[in-house]
Amino acid sequence: MTAAITLTRSDILGRPSFWKVSELGIRQFEHGYPPELLDTILVKALRMRTTAAKTNLNLKYLRDAHHHIPEVAQLMHDPVRLARLSELAGVPLEPYPVDFLGSMITFMGPEDGTVDWHGDSVPVTELVALSADDVAGGELAIYRGELDEGLARLASEGKVPDDRVVRVTHRVGHSIFGQLMGVLHRTAPMTSGTRVTLNLNLRSATQPHIDDQRLSHLAAESPDFGWLDPYVSDVRGRQLPSLRATTASAREDSDA
Repeated sequence: MTAAITLTRSDILGRPSFWKVSELGIRQFEHGYPPELLDTILVKALRMRTTAAKTNLNLKYLRDAHHHIPEVAQLMHDPVRLARLSELAGVPLEPYPVDFLGSMITFMGPEDGTVDWHGDSVPVTELVALSADDVAGGELAIYRGELDEGLARLASEGKVPDDRVVRVTHRVGHSIFGQLMGVLHRTAPMTSGTRVTLNLNLRSATQPHIDDQRLSHLAAESPDFGWLDPYVSDVRGRQLPSLRATTASAREDSDA
């Protein structure tokens, strides 16, 4: 596994941070996933391209891909993959539990839209390029600085300083793996070519309450509210106990 780029969270934000799963920032590396598995996912995804949606994201994508394509679920829950990503992150990770956000496949070309500057709600994401044909543009652009500061610059100046932006080019055979929660980033517009990317979202297995998800964002993405009962169950069964345990541990440390 050869690393192509590595930045810590502190490198990106320019300061230490408290609300994080670990010091994971962004990494790009050769993933070594079976080519035949990824080829099967790509073929099945392209067959379903006409069903890809645009909701509040200005991007054409197939959400909850693991329900439509069994090979996505196979990769998503692969214990070897999860162990390796957990090692890279420095904490145990698990697939993100909100079904329609656990996995998605994005289709990018000049006519397919892009994702503007934002910070992720999900804690950790792995981006696996399934194909990239004659691509110009479409890089992952990451602002080095505070999320709110960058948004303020965009609101007042219409752009962020170019020398504060790190650009990572998607490469077939490589993953871009990062903790983009609370990190200002975007997908640059694609001026030519096409790319299909598998997005697999994760969270901390030991501190699942560390999350920036908002109910309004969930509703905007899935207005049928089919996710509500499972999400509330996860909050009750996993997130709330995790928050209470973390708070109790912090109190014990302060009293020691």
